[in-house]
Amino acid sequence: MLKRLVVLLSILAISLFGFSASSNAGLNAAIDLTNPRIVPMYGSNTVVPPNMAVDANYSGFLYSSRIVFSAAHSEYYFDNNGQKIDRAPKEIFVGKPNSQAGDLLGAVRVIKRFIAKNYRFDSATLGDFVVYVLEKDLVDIDEAKLLTPEIEKELIESETPIKMHGYGEYLDRCLPGEELPCTFKGKKTDLPRSLTSKLINLKTAEKIVGYERPQLSTSLIINNGKAGFGCGGDSGGSITASYKGELLYLATTPNGMNGYACGASGFYDGKGGINYSSAVYNHLDVISEAKEFLVGVIAEENRLREAEKAAKAEAEAMAAAELKAKQEAEAKAKAEMAAKSKTTITCAKGKLIKKVTGANPKCPTGYKKK
Repeated sequence: MLKRLVVLLSILAISLFGFSASSNAGLNAAIDLTNPRIVPMYGSNTVVPPNMAVDANYSGFLYSSRIVFSAAHSEYYFDNNGQKIDRAPKEIFVGKPNSQAGDLLGAVRVIKRFIAKNYRFDSATLGDFVVYVLEKDLVDIDEAKLLTPEIEKELIESETPIKMHGYGEYLDRCLPGEELPCTFKGKKTDLPRSLTSKLINLKTAEKIVGYERPQLSTSLIINNGKAGFGCGGDSGGSITASYKGELLYLATTPNGMNGYACGASGFYDGKGGINYSSAVYNHLDVISEAKEFLVGVIAEENRLREAEKAAKAEAEAMAAAELKAKQEAEAKAKAEMAAKSKTTITCAKGKLIKKVTGANPKCPTGYKKK
């Protein structure tokens, strides 16, 4: 059974950096630029990104100006034995919010990654969350509001609409008459797209599909249509809701079990499967670690900035002192040269005697040079 579920997750996957990972986007999703924090993510083998990429490798959510949330399976995946395999790219860059996929203008490099401590495989990929710290501000933005267990209950009870945003697939892979799984034929979206749904209880989802998945008991469960909620390519995007007039971050885009996945699944249950995510409140520890790390980074940046400022001031003071000394030396030399070029003559008028000094001295009127 374990092997079958791992194979299922692989079939639902989209290739990232030469490997496969479970990820989700929306079948027939519409372009939606209303989320000011959805960002495209790019892998690179160098510390300098190319000017353009083909499309976004996966998606992220800008928590603050230098912190991004995404999916842990962009860093690791699980093999058929449930072992975690490192597949992180050498470098990761984050594009501007809502930017054109593939446009790396203004993209910022990731300098530190914090993988969820409860990231694991239990017949399902669980705790799928990672926090990235950026080299500098991507944009000037305050910290986003985060889901709490109490708010989660409110959202379920009120059936508040939630949105999934990302840069993944949105077209059906299958042509008429094709059997699942179908092969990828198009490309991922150029601009972020969204689907709207709601949160439901696990038991409700299990009744819809007719089977149980107890390992999802601590996950957020997203209501699915018959065609399911997920497609490939949107890993790490956001699930958000509007709560008391503010954008509220709930989790990354959902992982799926037995969903249609735009025709990528070979185990589609015909009922939409179960889509689930790890709530952000399960990862406050790594978020705190990332924030503490960033405080240290900023402190060091400030120290270097002040040191540079002090060094610049010292250099300017030394340059000013050197200029002053040079000017004084030049003035002295000029005075000495002028002094050397002067001569003195003696002038007489009767018994009156006068001495005249200058570069070309002349006797006053009525005086004669002796």
